[in-house]
Amino acid sequence: MNKILLITRPKHDPIVRYLFHWSKKIIELAREKSVAVLNLEGERANYKEVESMLQKKEPSLVFFNGHGGDDCIKGHNDEVLLGVGKNEELLVSKIVYALSCRSGKQLGHESIKKGALGYIGYDDDFVFVVDPDKISEPLRDETAELFLEPSNQIMVSLIKGHSIEDSHQRSKKAFRESAIKVASSESHNNYLIPYLLWDMQHQVCLGNRDVSFK
Repeated sequence: MNKILLITRPKHDPIVRYLFHWSKKIIELAREKSVAVLNLEGERANYKEVESMLQKKEPSLVFFNGHGGDDCIKGHNDEVLLGVGKNEELLVSKIVYALSCRSGKQLGHESIKKGALGYIGYDDDFVFVVDPDKISEPLRDETAELFLEPSNQIMVSLIKGHSIEDSHQRSKKAFRESAIKVASSESHNNYLIPYLLWDMQHQVCLGNRDVSFK
């Protein structure tokens, strides 16, 4: 398995802009681990670029950040990058993590049928809450951190060579720990707990659960 990571990082609206900034940590870790990074950020997170990179560079690990639906993953300006019946075969022999709403419900399963090795995603909306006072500084937003550190844990674990099942479970554990942290604090943020548990419960791991990025 080649040590190449493809990552999409659109930033055309406030939601995906948070994911854009938080995914910087994954790029830094990958480079520390001598993983080649194909970073499609901003306008480059488009269908043509993604298709080209998947076909020509053949990354073994793919990290999608952006909006999504039951049957698709989207990029810059919500252009569909991958869709059921359109091009899911581009994920053949790849491990995928899609930080996008709902794509684990249908696209993930169809990708596995077409030859993807593993797919971690969400079978419903991925929800995170932000601090309005930190919109301009996403990486200093401690409220968003409760959600985005656990979601990042998937990629951290995959890059370190853990199986997709182990990476999935480590992320779910981190969501539980965030919920416990909120419950034990005096910040009156208990309203966050159902959202954290929601993300944990709707995170799905599909395909060969023993496969790893090695």
